[in-house]
Amino acid sequence: PEPLGPEDARDVEARAQAIDPARNVALEASAGTGKTRVLVDRYVGLLAAGVKPRNILAITFTRKAAAEMRQRILAELAARHETGAIPPAEWRALRDEIGDIAISTIDAFCLALLREFPLEADVDPGFELADETETPRLVGAALDRALRIGRSLAVDDEDVALVFAELGEYRLRA
Repeated sequence: PEPLGPEDARDVEARAQAIDPARNVALEASAGTGKTRVLVDRYVGLLAAGVKPRNILAITFTRKAAAEMRQRILAELAARHETGAIPPAEWRALRDEIGDIAISTIDAFCLALLREFPLEADVDPGFELADETETPRLVGAALDRALRIGRSLAVDDEDVALVFAELGEYRLRA
């Protein structure tokens, strides 16, 4: 094979570090650079190192990306099983835990945390998510409250008063 250039060598090294289960990493890269491939390799590497799927936190931005990543993990595991890279006993154990492989969106993860620890988050344990029809009303109410607070602060704070005077409430609301 042709020798790697310095940038390619750095990329290979960075990918090796990113999939090393002994390291904590934050993966940040542009679209189309192979992030999902690295994350799949990392996830599968964690499984190979004996980490149980229920102990792996994998978060994406969208449900579509979460579903795609889960499918790629399952496909990678199946491919490794077919080539014998995963011994039969490990494969049987993994197969029993396939249902625990969960890739979550950020909002679903945060919602799960709030549902599990509402008191620690100072949230009503019976809270419910606002639906799309309620959101504009809630945003408007929050903005009204923020402007009321701002007006009361403007009485004693000349900087806040200046902001209200310069921009006016209409532009502040916008």
